[in-house]
Amino acid sequence: MKLIHNYLTKTNQTISFAESMTGGRLSYELVKYQGASKIFKEGFVLYSDEAKVRTLKIDQKDIDEYGVVSHQIASLMATQLQKITGADFAVSVTGYASGKDNNMAYVGVLHKGLLYVDDIIFYPEDSREQNIKTTVRKAVKMLHEIIKK
Repeated sequence: MKLIHNYLTKTNQTISFAESMTGGRLSYELVKYQGASKIFKEGFVLYSDEAKVRTLKIDQKDIDEYGVVSHQIASLMATQLQKITGADFAVSVTGYASGKDNNMAYVGVLHKGLLYVDDIIFYPEDSREQNIKTTVRKAVKMLHEIIKK
């Protein structure tokens, strides 16, 4: 995350997060670096469906149709986050860290009109904590790849 922090600072760009499964961990990974207030616009922990509907204006019909853990919802979360915050980078996370037959997550990043969404399928033997850490690493990796372009 230090590389992303430095890049955003150097290029005078901003970032916002809409986190569900990661519970604010992405935000924490950024704000532990001094000067984060210059680049970090906002972070939302939107754990429930209701929070996603209320805060990001995600249509409940979309959640019902696609499932809250889906490519479509991760896309909508990033898109709506950017509309609300005006950040240069809008990052979304939705997933099941444990307790489901298919523990998985989706990470979305919207930057300069381009939307990137990737999925993660977790190993059944991995813990909830491992899955959260894996998702944070995936989001950081996606950001690294985007800023290299």
